[in-house]
Amino acid sequence: MQDIKTRTDIEILVKTFYENVHQDPLLTTIFEMPEDDWNKHLIRAVNFWENWLFQTSSYTGGMMWTHAEANHKHGLTTERFEHWLSHWFGTVDSLFTGENATFVKNKALEIGQILDSKFNHVPSKL
Repeated sequence: MQDIKTRTDIEILVKTFYENVHQDPLLTTIFEMPEDDWNKHLIRAVNFWENWLFQTSSYTGGMMWTHAEANHKHGLTTERFEHWLSHWFGTVDSLFTGENATFVKNKALEIGQILDSKFNHVPSKL
């Protein structure tokens, strides 16, 4: 296996991750949306990770608002954050290995902890 090196690698990671999430009854409802919105979400997710890894400035906007809206609609519980992270880590590990792969797992954990703390008002167990 190789490390995450290109935008195409990120696209593969994000697509594979969401294919797994859409099979999971605990998470699938959070990501149900019209096809146009879904395509925009995928592009934003790829841009987000591309910007973190390669400093491309491809991601604009804040992620907090989007996640706050999802929390309001679906209740982003600690259990859901942990489950999301389990899928993310498993997907990364099944496709990539290396410094960038480790980075995207650590960054997802950090983001999950911040969001969980804000939405659930308890110290995160993540």
